[in-house]
Amino acid sequence: MARPEVDIDVDPETGIWRTDGLPMLYLPRHFMVNNHVAVEEALGLDTYRAILRIATDKSAVHWCKSTAKTLNLTPVETFHRYFKRLSQRGWGQFTVDNIDLANKRGAISLRNSIFALEQQGADRAVCYMFEGFMTGALRYLLDAETSADIGCNEEACAAAGHTACRFSFSAV
Repeated sequence: MARPEVDIDVDPETGIWRTDGLPMLYLPRHFMVNNHVAVEEALGLDTYRAILRIATDKSAVHWCKSTAKTLNLTPVETFHRYFKRLSQRGWGQFTVDNIDLANKRGAISLRNSIFALEQQGADRAVCYMFEGFMTGALRYLLDAETSADIGCNEEACAAAGHTACRFSFSAV
């Protein structure tokens, strides 16, 4: 991926950047990670993780609904496009390893996660922000209610020495 594959439309009046009709930001990776770490330290890992799960789940559902409508995509196409777009926007390279709709579960691998790259040598998984990305995308794919119990777990993290970050997710 030598050049971004994401079209960016800039409104000449407001300066707002949009991709696929959604407003976007462009900022340094260290800015995002430093803010992330500061909030984790202030709130504590468990509290911050729970807040992120809710917020990123909601954002994933919003992105999927908006993109499916704008581009007239099926739910499965939208799910795959979501992780392709995250990869194209610099979060890392996401690979959908498995999506099993009948059993409402799946697995995703992530190479070059922004969090893992900025926190090499961590003694724990640091890419938990992505868990809500996955629960929200699965929620959208299953057309599940907001209250549906969808979980995700980062099973391996490149920051802690694994070759890639690995996540499993499922709905009950």
